[in-house]
Amino acid sequence: MRALLALLVVAPGCKAVECGPGTFESDGLCIPADDIVDPATCGPFTELVAGQCVPLFPPTTCDDESTTPELDPSTGVTTCIGTGTGFACEQPVQGKQTICGQLHDLQTGLPFTDGNAACAPCTTSTATGVCSLGLRAIDAIKFAMNPQDPGAVLATGALYLDDCGRFKIPDITLPTNPFVGIGIDDAAPGMAGPAGTTNAIGMATPAVANLALKDFEAFIAPTATTDVWDTGGPKVSDGIFVAIFRAARLGTVGQAGVTILRAGTPIPGDDFYFAGAPRTTIDGNASSTSANGTALVTGAQLDGYLGAGGLPTECSYEGHAGVSIPNVLFIQIFRPNGPTCDL
Repeated sequence: MRALLALLVVAPGCKAVECGPGTFESDGLCIPADDIVDPATCGPFTELVAGQCVPLFPPTTCDDESTTPELDPSTGVTTCIGTGTGFACEQPVQGKQTICGQLHDLQTGLPFTDGNAACAPCTTSTATGVCSLGLRAIDAIKFAMNPQDPGAVLATGALYLDDCGRFKIPDITLPTNPFVGIGIDDAAPGMAGPAGTTNAIGMATPAVANLALKDFEAFIAPTATTDVWDTGGPKVSDGIFVAIFRAARLGTVGQAGVTILRAGTPIPGDDFYFAGAPRTTIDGNASSTSANGTALVTGAQLDGYLGAGGLPTECSYEGHAGVSIPNVLFIQIFRPNGPTCDL
């Protein structure tokens, strides 16, 4: 009888061991199934290989002496940026925020750079060009309420600006208000406001601790640009809210056919639109954006704004606050969103 039982145990097609939940049989043994993974449980930037979640990309190791690691959170890829001529947007110190980006000419939308730019840091102030500018971090709400309030200026690390128009404002001490801002104007004393390379510019973005915000679009606008708007358009002396509607979540393409709304309602008489792609000539009969996607607004007092039109029905524009501050251009970028919006 014992011999017969032994044959039954090892005979093909007979299971020698009954394994409990969470285990599987291998060579007559019950093995824990902890390393068996459902592909759906693998996290971002990983894939299932032989029952294990492994990185899609090999780990990156940067040379500490000549490069700085820069993580792209959208892909999980780390790039080693050379510290000699490169432009890395490093993580801020704990609890602070860093903002990095490129200056653009508001009229043309093109990057604002010097004609002979070598991407060399601005070590001294110049009379004209990129290195004539001064940047600072601001408490966007305090600045909107009173641009002269010294408490609106936020402490930061050492600012970086080069003649290619690239900038970095590191380690911003975040305000108690939910928005941090960037102020741009001429650095030289007595050149603030309409004089010099640019009118005073203000922009805002959510204040987020421990974030290195890359590719922030910032702008300059000389009086040569805004003086043309006086014909049929708003005046800088009254303050102008500049709303720029983009065609997609990424990129700099403007969206035509958008009407700006204040509290969900059109604002005829307070909104102005351009006649063509350059932000030059005001079209007094237009009620929506041209190819540059831009609306100019007067009389804004920290109001909430949206955009209507120009997008497929599954997309809508995110909302932003706008404000008209005398002698300041306050600029906001609006992008489409929505759970099924694939722009």
